[in-house]
Amino acid sequence: MPPQGKPYRRFKARGSAKSADGLEGLQQLTHDAGNAPRPEPAPEIDPWAPEPERHWWSVRGIGPWGWAWRASIVLMLGVITWGVLGFFAINGAVSKANGRVPPSARAALSPAGPLLSAPQNTLVIGWDARGGESRGRADTIMVMRTDPGAGKIKWLSIPRDFRVDLPGVGTEKINAAMYFSGQRGIIRAVRDLTGLPIHHIVLVRFNGVKNMVNDIGGVTVNNPTPVRNCPYSGGITVSFPRGSIDLDGERALQYVRVRKCDNDFNRAARQQAFVAGLKAKMASIPSIPFAPWNGAAAIRSIGTDMGTSDLMKLGWLQWRLKADSADRFVLAGIPRTVGGVSYVVGEPDLDEQQLAKFIGR
Repeated sequence: MPPQGKPYRRFKARGSAKSADGLEGLQQLTHDAGNAPRPEPAPEIDPWAPEPERHWWSVRGIGPWGWAWRASIVLMLGVITWGVLGFFAINGAVSKANGRVPPSARAALSPAGPLLSAPQNTLVIGWDARGGESRGRADTIMVMRTDPGAGKIKWLSIPRDFRVDLPGVGTEKINAAMYFSGQRGIIRAVRDLTGLPIHHIVLVRFNGVKNMVNDIGGVTVNNPTPVRNCPYSGGITVSFPRGSIDLDGERALQYVRVRKCDNDFNRAARQQAFVAGLKAKMASIPSIPFAPWNGAAAIRSIGTDMGTSDLMKLGWLQWRLKADSADRFVLAGIPRTVGGVSYVVGEPDLDEQQLAKFIGR
């Protein structure tokens, strides 16, 4: 019979092996757990640390005020670009317009004060040359008075057939002053007739009216008197109803020139209505973004002594000052035939009253 201690020792040995294996497994698990990657602790935030620098072009989380000042910068840059490009467009046109006024005409003008504060008279001449002639006659004669102090722009039209005495020529229609003595002659004739100092001159050749109106997309005028089937050059007849009418370049030229069915007074009223429509178109809110280029288109069709700065100031005055129909005058006169020639003969008393109203006395 085997000794009783052996089975016990055999059992114990087996138990010891299992215990060793368990111990080794536990050690391995402990080793693996010790070598497993551990999550990094969250970094501590220093509440006193300065915020990281933000680039000006960044839009992340900028908020309403951030959007507002960025939009204002973009708008400001756009306005500056618009102004610079517009200035160069106008300046290029002005240099050509200035070359159409000779030194003799500039010498006949009266000294001018600051355009934005002092009343000034600008002589506006529409002219053309007859076929085969190089010298032109003043077909439209108007004086524009800008008066910033009174807040008004006034217009005085002088009928082209007004009877005057021209130095060295004799009795003539006032429109012939330009034919005989050029721009200097018409400046002096208007000054002598009205007693008004002429500070600036603007000349528009009629063939440029069509291009000017087309360049700005047409004009709308409030026609004061109807014109029905009136003969016009080229063997055609033209008609214009009373009230609001839309004109393209060709129709605008007909509108300001037609005259055989009424008289110089009606024609002068139509020309003033055209100028008012032209101003309204160029000063309208939809036209503001295109104002410098519309202005350049108009300047390309004129001659003037005014430089870029004064023309821009004049444009501002056209926008700011009132131009009521009550401030449009036609120098009074009576149509008469003298020596077989048709004239408009002035009425001194009425003319003096009109001129007093014109200058605001």
